[in-house]
Amino acid sequence: MLNIICLKHGTKYSSDYVNRLFNMVKRNLSIPHRFICFTENTNGLKSEIEVLPLPNINGLQGWWYKPYFFKRDLFNSGDINFSIDLDMVIVKNIDKLITYQPEKFMGLQDPTRVFRPDSKKLGSAVMRWPAGSYSDIWESIAKDPSISKKFHGDQDWIWYMHKNSINFYPRDWILSYKWEVRKKSDLLGYREQTRFKDNISPKLHKDTSILAFHGFPQVHQVKDAVIVDNWY
Repeated sequence: MLNIICLKHGTKYSSDYVNRLFNMVKRNLSIPHRFICFTENTNGLKSEIEVLPLPNINGLQGWWYKPYFFKRDLFNSGDINFSIDLDMVIVKNIDKLITYQPEKFMGLQDPTRVFRPDSKKLGSAVMRWPAGSYSDIWESIAKDPSISKKFHGDQDWIWYMHKNSINFYPRDWILSYKWEVRKKSDLLGYREQTRFKDNISPKLHKDTSILAFHGFPQVHQVKDAVIVDNWY
């Protein structure tokens, strides 16, 4: 079985983000699958979404619950797990992200590749791996939650643990919207006030299936046609 997994913890993203991701996956994935949201708050989620609870671990919050996806007994042996962040916009069929090099741990190369082309680093916004494997990613944190204080984010921890086993999807399949589709020079403001100075209709690479958002602006703040036409 293919498990499509997302995380909603805390209040950063509304249930609307989960529901829209569910809709996008349904439109753009032809392979039979479960769609699962790990969350502590089910309010507002569509009834078709399968919900699994998160453990209550003192010191963990937000993205630091993503390592829980690797817990050994969460899924059946032989399953494939595909996790995707809530702030991704799917614009084209994503079957290829499931079938590409199926035995390997695949992930997004972190969008900072734009500024450091020689840097190799995982972006955990999109990951795929055989269920039940790499369970030490979670087991170590369950034993020592203070790990979350020693690394900037979950992706740094996952990369630290298994960088020799992680492979990257072809770059054009998943692009940073604000740095690779649009450009840093298109942005105005700082941090939470960051926005695009205008609305445009960018031309996407023919192989691009997912547009990755990170930081600000958030998806709901962008009114470019490609976002409005696909994020629903």
